[in-house]
Amino acid sequence: MRFAADWALDLPCQLAEVHPGQLHQDGRRYLPTLVLQMDESRVPTAPLLRADVRQVPVVDRHHRVDLQQAGQFGSAALVCLLCQFRLQDAPYQMGFVPQERGIAGAPQVFGQVTHVAVWEQPQTPLPYQSLYCEYVMNVGWGHIGVRTHATAPDLAAQIGCTQLQVGDWVQVWRPRIDILRFVATAS
Repeated sequence: MRFAADWALDLPCQLAEVHPGQLHQDGRRYLPTLVLQMDESRVPTAPLLRADVRQVPVVDRHHRVDLQQAGQFGSAALVCLLCQFRLQDAPYQMGFVPQERGIAGAPQVFGQVTHVAVWEQPQTPLPYQSLYCEYVMNVGWGHIGVRTHATAPDLAAQIGCTQLQVGDWVQVWRPRIDILRFVATAS
């Protein structure tokens, strides 16, 4: 999987747990689940940070992480996929928050946009608008990516703006969180 602003993804964390998943016919583990523990020692002061969720389960769909790194501290590159988003209402907040009636273990994510890498709204003769976007947000613990699409009769009404800008405060829910890499720090 590729992400247009891959270089900006940096979430300091510990690879706290590894659940390797079932053995696949090709000999690899199928869909390992990794539990990332936020690294509080590397978080700058973030007055709007909500620390409701300090562990985030992610799926290594593309087998990018060496499962032998379990227990190590480092930096993860995460992307929220297939999610919904909209501008936050004040008071603004950052962080991961438990989600009621959502994907098991997948939190709501709150943060501030730091980079809009892709924003495509093709014009179609259909009775709805569509959008494909990729952006980076500061979630207080670090920076993660969002890659998603949306359709609605009026996208501006659904997401709260005509286009995200750097500095906008965003809420993301129902994400599928994928990991692109985990780079362990030298001990």
